[in-house]
Amino acid sequence: MSSRSLIPSLIACGAFLFAAGCSDGNSTPSQTTTTLTLVSPAGSATNVSPASPVVLTFSGPMAQGMEGYVDLHQGTGAGAIIPMACSWSADHTTLTCSHPAPLATGATYTVHVGCGMMDANGEVCGLDDAVTHMGGHWLDGGMMGGMHDGHPTNTLDPHWQCSNGRYGMTFTFTTA
Repeated sequence: MSSRSLIPSLIACGAFLFAAGCSDGNSTPSQTTTTLTLVSPAGSATNVSPASPVVLTFSGPMAQGMEGYVDLHQGTGAGAIIPMACSWSADHTTLTCSHPAPLATGATYTVHVGCGMMDANGEVCGLDDAVTHMGGHWLDGGMMGGMHDGHPTNTLDPHWQCSNGRYGMTFTFTTA
C-alpha cells in the first residue's frame, strides 16, 4: 500500500477512535476508561428500604482507597454526612457501603460520588453515563450552599472537584 493511500485510512481510524472515546469532564476521551455502571439506590428512587446499603458498581477494578470519595448525605449534598462502613468485592468492581443504623423513614438522602475516583490503573473513572442512565446529577458548589458536611467546599480534598469545576455526581433517593 502506498503512503498516499494509507493516509485516508489513518485519518479515518483516528476519527473513529476519537469518536468512540468517552469523557467524564475530568480527562481526555479514552476507550479504556473504567466507568461507574450502576448505583443503588438510583437517583430519584422512592420507597427505598431504610436498611438498604449504598452499592456502586464499576466496569473494571478500582484503586485502593476510592471509597473515600463516596458520601451519603442527609437531604441534599449540603446536608450532614451519614457514617458508612464500605467494603470492596474480591475483584474490586463493586463497593458496598452500609450505614450503622437504618435511615429515617420517608426521608431524602443523597449519595455523593467525587471525581477523585480512580481505577486500578490510576485512570480517572468515567461518570458521564451516570447522568443519563442512573438518575445522577453533576454537583455544583452552589448546589451545596458552598458547604460539604458543614465545611466550606474550598476545604474539600481537591480530588473531589472535576476538571469541569463540579464536585462529582449526586444520586438523591427517598426512603419508604
